[in-house]
Amino acid sequence: MIIQLEKNITAECRTKLDVIIQEIGYKTALVKTQFQDYLVATGKADFDIRNIGSLEGIKDIHRVTDDYKLVSKKWKLNPSIVDLGDGVKIGDSELAIMAGPCSIESEEQIETTVQFLVENGIKIMRGGVYRFRNRRTKNILQALQREWD
Repeated sequence: MIIQLEKNITAECRTKLDVIIQEIGYKTALVKTQFQDYLVATGKADFDIRNIGSLEGIKDIHRVTDDYKLVSKKWKLNPSIVDLGDGVKIGDSELAIMAGPCSIESEEQIETTVQFLVENGIKIMRGGVYRFRNRRTKNILQALQREWD
């Protein structure tokens, strides 16, 4: 459930609310926004939300049945958008494609990858830092260290 708190809720009211929510078997997470504070309560127990909604310090309350309450699209006005800079955004109306090697192994590999991505209009490159290919991890890491030094 999502509980919108009054802006002037007292510490005493907030403590009482936390106790009541814990008694029904729910856990809470405080979410502060620039406009309002909310409590997001997660749990499975069935109860009458009017018992909480009528408490002092509560502005509004909503029952949420989605498993992922904190990221549910039901409770967001706008989609989440991650701005990577240079006009590249993930989550807006454009399809964002991210590509690259599972394991970055050389500078030449990265230059070739970037060239391919640019030629194909792909704006986001990703790459794993290192992937162990066999059990001789210590020897491989030492060899790479000498190569990079």
